[in-house]
Amino acid sequence: MATKKTKPAKTRRPAKKAHKKRAAAAPGAAISKPELAVIQRFLLAKRKEILDIMRKNQDMEPITSEVGDEADQAGQSLEKEMIFELSDNERNALDQIEGALRKIEKGAYGLCESCQKPIMKQRLKAMPFARYCIGCQSTSERAVIS
Repeated sequence: MATKKTKPAKTRRPAKKAHKKRAAAAPGAAISKPELAVIQRFLLAKRKEILDIMRKNQDMEPITSEVGDEADQAGQSLEKEMIFELSDNERNALDQIEGALRKIEKGAYGLCESCQKPIMKQRLKAMPFARYCIGCQSTSERAVIS
């Protein structure tokens, strides 16, 4: 009887180890160091691009003149609004990128801010600055709509 008890115990342990290996190789598993380095380089390049655009927008002053008809003034007003909106969107994107870069430095990148579970690789590749997993993001969006 002793051999029967030890035999199932031996076969169970390797099965658990194999299961753990499969979970680590799953498509939604944690980000590897090389993948993280690629994402970090992308975020740094995107940050530089946004900062360059913001600097160009600050250097550009919309042409304002007191001369011109209502159509000219309306066009100038629209241009000012577009520059303001563009810079606001850029500031938001820059904040998200900075947050993701801070998470990489702290070793918390890829974890959902709400449930602390890993965010799927596919989501992080599509949105490298994602703060929430799909489930928590959906829940927060439904709460906003309600």
